[in-house]
Amino acid sequence: MKVHYLGTAAAEGWPALFCSCENCKRARKAKGKNYRSRPQALIDGNLMVDFGPDTFYHMMKYDLDFSEIQHVILTHSHTDHFYATDLILRAFPYAYFGDQRKMTVYGNEKCHWMFLRTLEVEDDSANMRDCVGFEEIHAFGSFQIPGYEITPLRAVHDPKEECVIYLIKDRLGKKLLFANDTGIFPEDTWEALEGVKLDCVSLDCTLGNDPVMDCGHMGLRAVRSVVDRLGKMGCISQSTPVVLTHFSHNGNLLHEELEAETKEDGFIIAYDGMLLEF
Repeated sequence: MKVHYLGTAAAEGWPALFCSCENCKRARKAKGKNYRSRPQALIDGNLMVDFGPDTFYHMMKYDLDFSEIQHVILTHSHTDHFYATDLILRAFPYAYFGDQRKMTVYGNEKCHWMFLRTLEVEDDSANMRDCVGFEEIHAFGSFQIPGYEITPLRAVHDPKEECVIYLIKDRLGKKLLFANDTGIFPEDTWEALEGVKLDCVSLDCTLGNDPVMDCGHMGLRAVRSVVDRLGKMGCISQSTPVVLTHFSHNGNLLHEELEAETKEDGFIIAYDGMLLEF
């Protein structure tokens, strides 16, 4: 399985759009891996995780052909993860042949509402309904798409909607836990992971070195707690790749600082454009 991290920031990006805090100033000076766009990932080149406002930028930056993407899984409805208006661009006259390669978006009830609102209020294309479909999903309800079994698991994030993280299994049996935008997992998610051998874990680390343990996101303290429990459950071993992503300027640590801070943990610090194969 290959995971391409297209964007690795939290909602505001880093440096944040209108921010002049010290952490954004440092990122602007350092550049490189410290320039982070809004969150999105591509699995094996054909399964997209989240569809945020930087999708067009990611397509250009990494020379990707998103006309081939037929499946998008959403974690929740916040606009850094689901920018529904851009789905119109899949249809005529903004794109050609979208009806021949229909894309299906999978998400919760709130995401479904946003999709329907786009159709009702903003869609000025000729055939969006033929080019993009929506399937509503719920936590712990596994579903199949070509090449994958996907299980949404309950996240701790926005109590106003059913936010999810994903357990993704490919045709070879490789298992990825992709956990953006969540605090320490709720107990029903831990129960669902019991007995699951993971080949890779990707975790939210929005809070960086902030001492807050859990507020709908994780920082290093919470990440270490989650990794420790996964190890004790037998879900991961010391050789299992653990990737940290979804960073905010409020977490304080630039890329190199995150690497130094987690050297003994052995964590992989994601950056925009990073390709991981396992």
